Formats: sequence, structure tokens, C-alpha cells
Amino acid sequence: MDSSVALARELVRYALLNWGYERTVIDDSAVVMSEIVTNAVEAASGRLLRIRVAIQDCAPLLECGDPSSELPCARAAGSDALGGRGLAIIAAYAKDTGVRPSTTGEGKIIWALMPTTENAPAKRPDDLRSTDRQIIDDDHGRSRT
Repeated sequence: MDSSVALARELVRYALLNWGYERTVIDDSAVVMSEIVTNAVEAASGRLLRIRVAIQDCAPLLECGDPSSELPCARAAGSDALGGRGLAIIAAYAKDTGVRPSTTGEGKIIWALMPTTENAPAKRPDDLRSTDRQIIDDDHGRSRT
């Protein structure tokens, strides 16, 4: 799982840095994508995940598709729990979040629209409309793109 999350985080950093976003937006987006991908790996371990970073209304749009039909649900996490805070973290950082069915009819896409600062790029470069990657998280914690 760690390698899938790391790859997704780096994809976000690479795309948003190249699109001209400020460091705080990049860092917050990387945290949110980490949580989204962690949830996806837990729901569909060993299966193909699709990661997408795009721009919607000048704001970063983060997406992760997985083949599981299991919807994410918030759970109570004790102060010493290692998990259970992902959705709360996503909601704290993101401007809006949601889940929609995959266009393939299998699984779902979890998305988060991030807030931007007043210095956000006015539009995305024509040659970088979105950045897509497929990640396969195997049962041994390794990832392939």
C-alpha cells in the first residue's frame, strides 16, 4: 500500500507544480490524495486503481477509481487508533468531495475538489489537461504503473 500511496502523492505534486500552483495547495492536495488512495487500496487490494489529477474551475480535482463497489464510510477512531480518520482528513482539506460510479460500470471514483488561493493559475496549460496513471497495488505492498 505504501508504494501506491507514494506514487499517487508524487503524481499530484508533479502535476500541480508544473501547472503553477502554490506550495500550500500542492502539499494539501498530496495529503488528500494519500487518504483517497489509502481507502481505495483497502477496498480493492491487489486490483487496478486509476489516479487522475485535473483542473476544474481553476481548482485541483483529485480522483481515484477502484473496482470495488464498497462505498467509503466514516468510522469512529479512538485517539490511539491507527486508522479511521481518512474521510475526516479529506473533508477538512477539500472544498468538496464525493463518489460517483465508474464509467466502466465496475466500481467507483472518489473525488475531491481542492480550494485554491487567490494566486491560483487562471487556466491549465493546453498540453496538460489532466494527468492519469494506473497503479496496480499487489498483495505484497509493491506498486506498478
